[in-house]
Amino acid sequence: MVVFEPMITGHDLKKSFGGKLVLSGVSFVIPDGETVGLYGPSGIGKSTLAKLLCGVMRPDEGCISLDGELLVSSSLPYDRKRGLAIQMVYQQPYSSLDPSQKLIQGFRELIRYHHFAQDRSEEERLLQGLMQDVGLDMGILQHLPRQISGGEAQRVAIARCLLFHPKLLILDEATSMLDVSTQANVLALVRGLMAKSKGSILLISHDRALVDTLCNQIYVFDNKTLKETKTT
Repeated sequence: MVVFEPMITGHDLKKSFGGKLVLSGVSFVIPDGETVGLYGPSGIGKSTLAKLLCGVMRPDEGCISLDGELLVSSSLPYDRKRGLAIQMVYQQPYSSLDPSQKLIQGFRELIRYHHFAQDRSEEERLLQGLMQDVGLDMGILQHLPRQISGGEAQRVAIARCLLFHPKLLILDEATSMLDVSTQANVLALVRGLMAKSKGSILLISHDRALVDTLCNQIYVFDNKTLKETKTT
């Protein structure tokens, strides 16, 4: 019998800051191709868990595995190369953009550093495809971050993540600053794009109605740990 491992598994994670316990005994699974919700009030540990997944910090105890192989643990550092398969869109999209440079420069730097294109013409095709995917005109890349709207900045942030062909895209309250109409459009866009690659989404939110509507599987924070409340 073939046993299929979940794409991502978190096991018995614990994290404290300055003696204050934030996460305790946190375990979860994120299967391939699913939209998983992470719900709870502000300050309860949702973003901390996201940062563990992205390698921003290391757990004090426990471990996270990706495709059945260890990604990070309390004793082993984050596997940066494999961890590129996990990307995050933040609540404040401008925070991931350099305010002093045009958007096109930021994209070119990422593409060249990670060798996503072999030459300038392939780079241009890649950028055109990305902008088309997120519903933006190429001309927007000639702007500075402060010259574009919040909705446009959110789409630019998504496009940057898509460069890495992520297996998991984390939305950390990523649409909470947008109006309802723009929020719905951005979420529909992300779900459609990730469905094409059979990637998964981790939707982190304090909006329970939003999580209930969009997610196949939901985890709710309960006293610094997680409880699974829905699976469809």
